[in-house]
Amino acid sequence: MPPRYARPGTIPEAGEVWQPVGPTATLLTAHLVPVEAVRPLVPAGIEIVQVLPGKTLASTLLSYYGPGSTLVYHELVVGCAYVKHAGAHGFFVSHIYVDSADSVTGGRRMGLPKEMASFAWNGAMPGEAVVMGPEGILCHVRYGRPMLTLPFAVAGGTVSVLDSGEVVHFTSRIRGRWGFAAASIDVPSGSPLAAVRLGRPVVSLISGPMMAEMGLDFRAVGQVRRRSQPLLAPVG
Repeated sequence: MPPRYARPGTIPEAGEVWQPVGPTATLLTAHLVPVEAVRPLVPAGIEIVQVLPGKTLASTLLSYYGPGSTLVYHELVVGCAYVKHAGAHGFFVSHIYVDSADSVTGGRRMGLPKEMASFAWNGAMPGEAVVMGPEGILCHVRYGRPMLTLPFAVAGGTVSVLDSGEVVHFTSRIRGRWGFAAASIDVPSGSPLAAVRLGRPVVSLISGPMMAEMGLDFRAVGQVRRRSQPLLAPVG
């Protein structure tokens, strides 16, 4: 079945594909994090995959989606662990921050716990970004210029849980000219992100202008307990 793309300017329904267009920089990082630290962030019944003894893989995405995107906004995504459920593999997103209420609504329809934040960032390379939540700084990101850039697509899966407890899986793909870059993500002790214990990235990739498809092949893969704090409560 061909993908159903959300119309630009509309809030995507579950199963509709988002098409972000990034006119500046997009940063992807990978981290080794302790399984014991992130286990409380992953619903019971979803297995955390250990890539090394006692360690799982976490990821972050920092990007700006500009004109031509399904919705226009900044975004910081933290996939706290690589997981599997009923044969489906992907990152479990424990924290995701945006500066668009429409994006919050659309993301929660997909089981993503989006929250509002503000972003001080112009997408320059090299550059830095400060992401602010209601209680203060969530993180401070710094990165250098990309090296050895090549055009290719970065793709991966996401496992999330709807309010009903239904486990869903979807894939996303980002096409750009990617290169390795030095990067750091500094998280204050009082930030909700401190629970993930990201530390220094083991790999950081940065791209200039990019195009993406997010939410491909959206499908149910199982069931766990219902969410104790529903995502589909009113935004704000």
